[in-house]
Amino acid sequence: MRVSRAVMLSLSMSAVYAPALLAQAQTVAQSGGANQSIARKTLTVKETLLMPTFGGYQLSPNGQRILFTRTDRDEKEYAATTHLYVHDVAAKTTMQLTSSAKGESNPRWLPDGRVLFSSNRDTKASLWVISPSGGEATKYLADPDAPNGTLSPDYSHIVFTEATDRPDKKEWDDRVKKKDDGYFAEKKLTYTHVWVYDVASKKKMRLTSGDFDHAGPVWSPDGKVIAYTSNRTNTTGRDARYSNNSDIYLVPADSGALRQLTTHEGPDRSPTFSPDGRQIAYLSSEQLNSGADQTDVKVIPSAGGAPLNLTADYDYSVSNVDWSTDGKFLYFSAAEGLTQKLYRIAPTGGKPVLVQFGDDFMFGSFNVTDDGTKWLVTGSTLASAGIVYLTEPDGRKPRRVLVELDRYSAYDVGRSETLTWKGADGWDIEGVITYPVNYQPGTRVPLILQVHGGPHGRFTANFNTGAQIWAARGYAVLQTNPRGSSGRTLAFSNANSNDWGGKDYIDIMNGVDHVIAKGVADPDKMAIMGGSYGGFMTFWTVTQTSRFKAAIGHAGIVDWYSFYGQTDIPNLLEHGFGGMPTASKATYEKWSPIEYATNVTTPLLITHGEEDERVPISQGEQYFRTLKKLEKPVEFLRFPREGHGIAEPLHRIYLDAEQEKWFAKYVLGRTTRPISDN
Repeated sequence: MRVSRAVMLSLSMSAVYAPALLAQAQTVAQSGGANQSIARKTLTVKETLLMPTFGGYQLSPNGQRILFTRTDRDEKEYAATTHLYVHDVAAKTTMQLTSSAKGESNPRWLPDGRVLFSSNRDTKASLWVISPSGGEATKYLADPDAPNGTLSPDYSHIVFTEATDRPDKKEWDDRVKKKDDGYFAEKKLTYTHVWVYDVASKKKMRLTSGDFDHAGPVWSPDGKVIAYTSNRTNTTGRDARYSNNSDIYLVPADSGALRQLTTHEGPDRSPTFSPDGRQIAYLSSEQLNSGADQTDVKVIPSAGGAPLNLTADYDYSVSNVDWSTDGKFLYFSAAEGLTQKLYRIAPTGGKPVLVQFGDDFMFGSFNVTDDGTKWLVTGSTLASAGIVYLTEPDGRKPRRVLVELDRYSAYDVGRSETLTWKGADGWDIEGVITYPVNYQPGTRVPLILQVHGGPHGRFTANFNTGAQIWAARGYAVLQTNPRGSSGRTLAFSNANSNDWGGKDYIDIMNGVDHVIAKGVADPDKMAIMGGSYGGFMTFWTVTQTSRFKAAIGHAGIVDWYSFYGQTDIPNLLEHGFGGMPTASKATYEKWSPIEYATNVTTPLLITHGEEDERVPISQGEQYFRTLKKLEKPVEFLRFPREGHGIAEPLHRIYLDAEQEKWFAKYVLGRTTRPISDN
């Protein structure tokens, strides 16, 4: 979160960049308030695809400039191109810094004030540098084979990870050419190791060995030691014997014997050195192979010793741990209910102290100047996306900047607010409701219930584009966080074990009753939709009630028993259902929607990507075939090349259009042609 002494180097890019000379930097006209005289627009999926997106905010080492990226899509092909921009804090002006034909990526400040980025403007992805005042970019490293990775504090070396070739590579390549390429499943043949590249000699050296994977290497402040994470169970996520147990190791940067720093039975990861190098903070969990994990912040002497759990008494999961520039504090973010917050804690322990940015602020990230006196903070609220603040340390005196980058100022949007109601067992359940655009209080409107994935996902109190698209069509949207959701206590996140579709379903339906009682939802015009676990819950709900006039389930599970052998995360089911299907057959079958398919009366649209490895399309096929045979109102929309989510722009536009037609027909009573006839 702070501006690290180690600068990340990456040649990976979101698009393939063509060679081009850097154009003269152009000043970006500030458009704040320009939309006041322009008719406001309606938010659609196509609009969201074509509007620019901003990110990668980085405060310069002296705090005088802000570096960020802007990505635009071509209106014909929807191809994305990213360029770099720099904002002068004092002058309040923004300038486009790069403009090569196919863009740039991964910008970072160098300590000397220049900007480092990736581009393939000379036919191959390379690292380039440019002055923040503009001008021509030059190559940072002349070696075309320089690896991705992180520069050492003195910029003389790069640490990176690289996978080995399989031991029978030549034989295997020959077999593939001959199409004689049968293979045994779940046999691990390649391993990722830690390497160091010498900038001067252009030579690389492997620091780790053995049939294990290694990840996340970081430099010590003096550049002499590298810390990294390794899972030595020799299993992968798809392996039924998978273990997430990992530990942190240290190795001298000039080679030498590695040293295991942590021995905890559970995942230890994301090490970060204190500024003086004497301590290492890291993320750790006491839950081994748990689907509903809870992560703590721990500190351990880099010389070895007993770790100190700083958040043992803080019953929320944390992430993104980093040190203050003076080493006196650690900062971490935490998911709390519908929000995301930033905390500060001393490395010796004590109670975490909340860093305040406002009650409704959803914390995103922060980075600081070299001296730690200025912060750049990003986040959002229910009403505003993409907020950027400049603050003093610990968030004091926040001042919003780059307001002109607000992507939604030209659109009519609905008001959103958080809700709390009583679920099963009288538990407090949280959610978010987004009202239709121009909603008049006291008016009953059509309601869409959205169910998140996971099951340990969550909805948050930030600006939600998906909900706003439906709000523009006149629907209210209810997003619920039933038991099993993340962002609550460990007990809450595990409260749906052996009960997927039980009390979590009650929590959700009680939320529906709550918005009906508020006078918002029209009980005769309700729909439900969700993806992944939300797709399961959609499929499950239509077997339990006929209250919804229409349903759309994406990438949902209908048969937990068969799903265990199909998915790439079988461990999640063992955690959720109390063991393997052979040991808990009754539980797997009890909560499988396909067991109750005869109950379905709600018109159901099933959507699925044909290349989905998380929830293979066979799950959707089973439900569709069964419901169609039973002569239930069902349609099946398939998307070639797509995985667990729908990513291709034209597919997203088409999916949204068919979803709109489905709800219009069955919820609003508008006559439309069946999808299968289109």
